[in-house]
Amino acid sequence: MKTVISCIGILMAAGLFGSQAEAATATFSFSGGPFSGSGVFTFVPDISPADPNPSCGDPANNPCRSDPAGAYAITGVTGTFSDSNLGISNAAITGLIPISPANEKDSTFDPLVPTSLSFTPSGLSYNNLFFPAGSPIDCDYPFDGTFLDVFGVAFTIAGGDTVNLWGDGAEPGVGNTYGVGVANGANGLDYQFDGVSGTASVPEPATWAMMLFGLGGIGAAMRTARRKRVALAV
Repeated sequence: MKTVISCIGILMAAGLFGSQAEAATATFSFSGGPFSGSGVFTFVPDISPADPNPSCGDPANNPCRSDPAGAYAITGVTGTFSDSNLGISNAAITGLIPISPANEKDSTFDPLVPTSLSFTPSGLSYNNLFFPAGSPIDCDYPFDGTFLDVFGVAFTIAGGDTVNLWGDGAEPGVGNTYGVGVANGANGLDYQFDGVSGTASVPEPATWAMMLFGLGGIGAAMRTARRKRVALAV
């Protein structure tokens, strides 16, 4: 019994340490048109949710999808947001809207859509994925390279409005550009597809090493626990 409890303790400790080691932060800022904002993303290595389309892989359906390589899952966001059109000035970002994976809207012609694809009540799409090395092309849209993809991240601000910030990639003659949408419930309030500039920091190499170390620590603890369970069974 003591050995079993010790195994559980190792797993709990590894889980706590691993979660701390895996998490990283990146500061971001954006401005353009009536919009501006800045803050901090907290993110972890992404684990793709299952494709919500139960018919994926069947004839006349897309292959089963996953999130793109190089994606990290945003787990938290803090900061401020402004929209001069709506009279919003330095409103606090109050929280991330969790993903709610949805079927792709075109079941036969859009196979690159990530499985984290979600929609706000107003119809804005998001997936809360962060790309430190630049987003890939992950839908029927030809540009890439921004720290968010074309679906982007969704969060709430003080007052109850929802903000969707996304990347439009490196457009020819423009460079990296972003878009912003603001809604309240199902009602769209303000929207700009591109023309917003944005930057994001990336973690220091030591932080990446800690993230990998955390993943390795969890794996090692699980292997140790399995060996101890086998020993007990014998």
